Amino acid sequence: MSKNLENKPKKFKIITEGIINPEGPVLGPDGNIYLVSADESNIYMIDKQNKVSSIGKTNGRPNGLAFNSNGELFVADAGHKAILKMKNGKFDVFVDEYDGSRLDGPNDLCFLPNGNLLFTDPVRKPLPDPSISPIYSAEQGSGKVKVFANDLAYPNGIELSNDKKNIFVSESRANRLVSFLIDEEGNLLDQKLIRRFRDPGHPDGLAIDSNGDILQTLPGIRSICYLDQKGKMKNLYHIPDWSPSNIAFGGGNLDEVFVCGGSKNVIYSFIHEVPGNKIL
Repeated sequence: MSKNLENKPKKFKIITEGIINPEGPVLGPDGNIYLVSADESNIYMIDKQNKVSSIGKTNGRPNGLAFNSNGELFVADAGHKAILKMKNGKFDVFVDEYDGSRLDGPNDLCFLPNGNLLFTDPVRKPLPDPSISPIYSAEQGSGKVKVFANDLAYPNGIELSNDKKNIFVSESRANRLVSFLIDEEGNLLDQKLIRRFRDPGHPDGLAIDSNGDILQTLPGIRSICYLDQKGKMKNLYHIPDWSPSNIAFGGGNLDEVFVCGGSKNVIYSFIHEVPGNKIL
């Protein structure tokens, strides 16, 4: 895409610069935004005045964050090949294996209404290997792990729908966004394709607004795609010199979208026409 195709979202601005390869933003129960730097092994907080501070280091490669309904912070850490739980500034292993084998390197995670945790665990192999990998489910409390869905080409971003009936997953090496229908216990009922993106889209992180529509990052083409629930494109935000990797809703009205600029080491934000979902 060329500069004359630039399409900035509303009230686009830079929040902060200098966090190395920021990833995994999430809205905390306190209204602050939390994110990671895998390269620094650091967990950061951006407060309501956009002041940035470090809240801890995992000494691994943190990729994604999620809060449960009790306000406890969980970390997908590829370096430790584990899901970590933060308590009193320290990080303990919540799960690190399935069926006696170590995880490959958790990437992103989200909680279900029943308290169970879903997380992506992509095998990291050089292209053109599709890195076929599973999505896992971990029971709250016991941490017992089972396969939620199998045979995905590098499952990446994962998010619960606003009606809490579907799980959306970015399938990076298949250039697809897929959804999984779940029952009240979080069991998989059905799977369907929402949208296939043109190469080299490389869908990564996503966020869902209160209408159920989807913001999907496409760092391969330096864009964020705004889709309805059926996958129809409503808009495509593109800026030639940004590299959007992961996003999350925040702000006082939940309509501010925080964007991790990936390789640009920048956090951006813009205002979305519809607010995001409240946390569990």
